[in-house]
Amino acid sequence: MYNWLIGNMGTPGEYMYQPIHLLSTAVVLAVLVAVMLLGASKNLGEKRKMGLLHAICWFQLGFEVLWRLVYLLIKGDAISCWWPLFPCNLNGILIPIVALTDWKTGKKMFYLFGFIGGVLTFALPEGIFVREVLNFPILKSVLQHTGLLLIPGLELTMGHWRPGLRQLPWVIAGGVVHLINSEGITRLLGFTGDYMFFRSGLPFVIPGVPQYITLSVFAFVVMAAISLVGDLPDILADRQKTSEQPPAVT
Repeated sequence: MYNWLIGNMGTPGEYMYQPIHLLSTAVVLAVLVAVMLLGASKNLGEKRKMGLLHAICWFQLGFEVLWRLVYLLIKGDAISCWWPLFPCNLNGILIPIVALTDWKTGKKMFYLFGFIGGVLTFALPEGIFVREVLNFPILKSVLQHTGLLLIPGLELTMGHWRPGLRQLPWVIAGGVVHLINSEGITRLLGFTGDYMFFRSGLPFVIPGVPQYITLSVFAFVVMAAISLVGDLPDILADRQKTSEQPPAVT
């Protein structure tokens, strides 16, 4: 049990795209689809949908406390390691709180960023699946990033939130919050890691171009494209109304 909790169970290595990664991703995807279908269901009342949303949020927040206690009391990490270093770590706390408080501006700032972060984590999980068995540290990462998918996904199909181009300035503001945390506050706390992936090879590298520029442009294009897709229902509805209007009398 001790070795499972501290992550020593299994053989060290990189198991990205190996059975543990693929099976974990398949399970998370199945849960996401099921949750989103429940959110879209007309047979499930709003009260039950909100109950499901709140249950997910409280589970996520409870797990955020649990894993920190495990790392502090059993693994022996310093209490400073409780601080959310990566954007997904911070979103794992912020997104459930935003949902529980129904903070509309917070949804604009953090939902899209968090959802994309969850998707990219399971697509490019470098440094996560470092053992061939599902030990506690791997489970921690899987559950943290699953919450980043489930909460926005459920609120999307419930009709409580939808990305759009008009929300992009708020999404960028949310990105600035993460930048301040991961590149500023963490330095003040004595951490030196590349928590925004500005100095890594993710998701790709263009020779001669600083990675922070490459990653920032990539993130903006992806968020803008998804926001445009989110606006499509309104665009199509406006076109339908225009086509149904009688021709002007001259």
